[in-house]
Amino acid sequence: MPSMWIVEAVDVFEDGHLSAAARLVEHGIHQLKKQTPPFPGTQEKPVLLVAMPHITLHQASYFDLKPDQAVTFSAANPVRAATLPAGQKLYRVFGGQIAKAKGAFWAPEPPAKDATEGDWRSLNAVEPIWNAGTHVAEMTIQEDCTLQTWFGEIGSQPARSEKGIIKDWWLVGGGQQYFLQSWTPAFDDAVTIKTLGNTPWSDALLHKTTMPKAEIAINFTPSEGNLAVEAHAHVSVLSNLTDALRVVAKSADDMDAASTMAEAANTVASFANILLADVEQDPKAVEAAIRANLHLGRHIEIDPTLPHASKAIEALQTVIHHAATISHHPK
Repeated sequence: MPSMWIVEAVDVFEDGHLSAAARLVEHGIHQLKKQTPPFPGTQEKPVLLVAMPHITLHQASYFDLKPDQAVTFSAANPVRAATLPAGQKLYRVFGGQIAKAKGAFWAPEPPAKDATEGDWRSLNAVEPIWNAGTHVAEMTIQEDCTLQTWFGEIGSQPARSEKGIIKDWWLVGGGQQYFLQSWTPAFDDAVTIKTLGNTPWSDALLHKTTMPKAEIAINFTPSEGNLAVEAHAHVSVLSNLTDALRVVAKSADDMDAASTMAEAANTVASFANILLADVEQDPKAVEAAIRANLHLGRHIEIDPTLPHASKAIEALQTVIHHAATISHHPK
């Protein structure tokens, strides 16, 4: 960050024009505004990688890489076709409504343990509207199988939001990616995919605030309308629900079910952390948030056939019951 000058007073106009001092202040404010990235990993007007032209890439005996697929690569280094052997492992970060464990884009390594969301988004040029980046999947080529791929350097992408391209901001890219035809029967027959858990930055967010467990009993009865105590007791039952959902996620064989349960656990844990942070600052918001948990069952659907689902369902019912107890307690 550049040096900041504090100006107590300036002559704004000199002969009807902005004075040099006023222009300096105006420029400084403009620069500070420009320094706020729209999301982690973006850079303002960076040096970009050489873009791949919108063309089809051909290689004898391999599938064609179509123009919309080719432009995700950089032209700074060769983009090559290859055959993945049995036992080869690749990794994929996924999450949210669009990006699932099964997908077309894979990396040679999982994120480093100390990686941040910004590191990952910048290196892989992944927009938040495409991928929430909350989980890591591992793909393995099965015994006696091979799989075709195109691999190379990842190209730069303009930052995007739901409204479109964000002017002047970019995800530079530069990492390595493998493109696979994940929608084909050949892919399904050749690979096994499993979820390894949360991304390092998701874990960091979830455990940023320590949620009380042993020191507050689940069957705690609110007394004397003490909002702080009631909120911490509610965080305790939310913490139990988070743990139960994570157990279901880790035990589920179905990738979509595992992802859904893991995301639900993240949502509940994030809510608990927010509740702890807000309890001293905005009591009315805390009360409203706890009351909202009366309808938590509408937002978290737990398949009773999944392993360990019964404990998660019981934990969910405990959260709802506890929210009802607090909501009806006289303040």
